Amino acid sequence: MLFTALPLLLVAGSNDLSDEGVGTYTDASVANQISNFTINRQMVSCGVGTVGATGFTGPFAMLMYAKDIQSYSADHNTKTIRVSGRMRSITVVGGVTVEDVVHDFLAVAVDNTGTGKPDRFDVHFTTPFWKASPMCTPSTEVQGWCRFGGELLLGDVVVGR
Repeated sequence: MLFTALPLLLVAGSNDLSDEGVGTYTDASVANQISNFTINRQMVSCGVGTVGATGFTGPFAMLMYAKDIQSYSADHNTKTIRVSGRMRSITVVGGVTVEDVVHDFLAVAVDNTGTGKPDRFDVHFTTPFWKASPMCTPSTEVQGWCRFGGELLLGDVVVGR
């Protein structure tokens, strides 16, 4: 039997955010560097960097991304997303990878629409490198863990809209 290729029509729908977020933030936890993040049912990620060049990450770079999302909740009353699971963290200092590990995480994003405050994203975690580092900003969620996060400069967290 002969099969012929049939054209496949894909219909794209709206890509508005719903119980998820994406954006850019900064605060002292990331040494006031511009940092990007995403939080949704399939992925939580964040990255921090200074400057770079082809093949070189600059004086400092960090990438974290979810390997296994175990819990995802969007509370429409508090306008808060909470995600937990396991993520990979890669930290590079001076072009040298000082850590590449998989660890537990808790990500929290808050939709502050209508409050006069910017939306917020934080990821709470612990790894051997960061636990021993004086640069670890203590987590506000899990004692003994670190935190990267801050108020959004660009982007949105949308919960219950």
